[in-house]
Amino acid sequence: MCGFVGIISKNNKPFQEKTLREMTGLISHRGPDDEGFFFHEDWLALGFRRLSILDLSPKGHQPMISHDGRYAIVFNGEIYNYCEIREELGDYPFQSHTDTEVIIAAYQRWGSKCLSKFTGMFAFIIADLKERTVFISRDPLGIKPLFCFEDADYYIFCSEVKSLLPYASLRPNFDSLKEYLVFRSLIGKNTLFKNVFNLKEGHYMEFRNGRMGETEYFDLASTLKPIKGKSFEQICDEVEGTLQESVKIHLRSDVELGVQLSGGVDSSLLTAMASRQTGKRLHTFSISFGKSMHDESEYQKRVSSRYGTEHHDFEADENCFCNLLPKSIWHYEHPLNDPNSVFTLYLTQKARKFITVMLAGEGADEAFLGYSRFYPSAISSLRRRTFLYRHPALREMLYRLSGKKIFNVTRYNPAMYVLSYSDLNITDRLLNGDGMSFCPGRAEIIRKACGDVLNEAILQDQACDLPQWFWRSDRLGMAASMEIRVPFCTVPMFTHANSIPYEMRLHNGERKAVLKKIAEKYIDKDQIYRKKIGFGTPIDSWLGGSGPYGRMFSETVGSESFRSREFFDHGFFNQILSSHRNGSYEERNIGFLWTHFNLELWYRTFFEGGWRKF
Repeated sequence: MCGFVGIISKNNKPFQEKTLREMTGLISHRGPDDEGFFFHEDWLALGFRRLSILDLSPKGHQPMISHDGRYAIVFNGEIYNYCEIREELGDYPFQSHTDTEVIIAAYQRWGSKCLSKFTGMFAFIIADLKERTVFISRDPLGIKPLFCFEDADYYIFCSEVKSLLPYASLRPNFDSLKEYLVFRSLIGKNTLFKNVFNLKEGHYMEFRNGRMGETEYFDLASTLKPIKGKSFEQICDEVEGTLQESVKIHLRSDVELGVQLSGGVDSSLLTAMASRQTGKRLHTFSISFGKSMHDESEYQKRVSSRYGTEHHDFEADENCFCNLLPKSIWHYEHPLNDPNSVFTLYLTQKARKFITVMLAGEGADEAFLGYSRFYPSAISSLRRRTFLYRHPALREMLYRLSGKKIFNVTRYNPAMYVLSYSDLNITDRLLNGDGMSFCPGRAEIIRKACGDVLNEAILQDQACDLPQWFWRSDRLGMAASMEIRVPFCTVPMFTHANSIPYEMRLHNGERKAVLKKIAEKYIDKDQIYRKKIGFGTPIDSWLGGSGPYGRMFSETVGSESFRSREFFDHGFFNQILSSHRNGSYEERNIGFLWTHFNLELWYRTFFEGGWRKF
């Protein structure tokens, strides 16, 4: 797990070493153990910061040059099955025990097809110094970030957008703001920074003959192929085997490793499997909120006691939240989609005193349908709403007859609606009559479902919602120089999960039924089948109080700078704020007021010089 900057000159104009050093310096948190730079002739420059995880010796230094001097690589992430690939590569003259060198060897052997060999999270650049070509890739699910900036002179690739600050003046991309205000995240290539783009998950780019091309090598939608004929018990056994193998390879590390233990099914299952496989006393970590409804410390202690972990529970409060909020936004680089991201940073900062690598349970709900929106009744409702969405004339006729919206139908696909605001009136006002044109990435994902309503809903979770949790894990883990690994999020895991028929994933109407049945072997049933709490933040109660968050919020939205923002609908914002203050609108954990408030903090940080204090 590291960070890099890669620069390709379009016109043989050398890139300044001083600037490259400043760019990598801004992401030193991603790699406090080592740094490296490589310049080749007048067309290529690579900068790197290393967090040592595998082969802690100097042989793991990057940029790494192949044994024959032909290839140079910078790599962020982990290839968990590197041992198996290394064996397959036979007599390749390896100089280290790193997964980095395995990537070089695999690319030399198989070219772009090497990507199908890798199980892991990764973003890397490989330059062929002889042919003057460059291969740039990102992992199939998009766990690791890779950004691209282009101007008249250079293509610049980087692990974090802030790396660009010593070279270019960042500007806001107002065209993407509407999508953020509705969904709190962006999907696809666009970012909230002008001329800065994501390399999409499951894609690679090639620079050849002075031109850049992009290719998709993996599509999550292609895994949605339910296989009939297996019993529920058989499915559970097979998934357990796949998960056991995933946990096994995710435990490969030459530094201390632990588990984020929330007390829910997913993290408890990871703790159990990891403890049994390592056979040693693991560190586990959690956040608690005293007597808050969000507190799950009782269940964390039960799992820790059963598996003999050294558990660390860090109590958080409103003061902690407010103190870390500005720094969290700086590291997250977009407005925070969820307030609990602040406590992810708090947790990793605390845990970093004990470990360097942490396993986390992201992806289990998305792969195995753990949310209430996948209940049979919710899917039936979604089908009715989709039918009306696809027949607007019928919808408008029913609306005229009834005088109200029918079945909670909006002007855009209802499957997308489940990931936006819960208040339909707020959503419609934010869209201002616009359909899906403002978020082409989400529209593309809907098209990939080929009209299947259930698949539309599943892909909204897996391809639209999950990436923001990857973003949180990467940015706010690496902010503390912590590598967060997600064993539920591999191509084999998602391929296996998406091959399970819907009725088996919700066996007997139980959400995430497969994982819960597996968990019965490892944790108590009453803990498995209790009401889901989730990793929440009591922001709703803080907003209505007189504490530091309430004061920070009021000062921010009451400021002259906030009132001057032309990208806000201030009349509508004031209407919602008034409704909140008179009790007719209740701000939830993720809501309208939070979205606008932290967008303002983000704008000040990146475009009005706030970043300089970090």
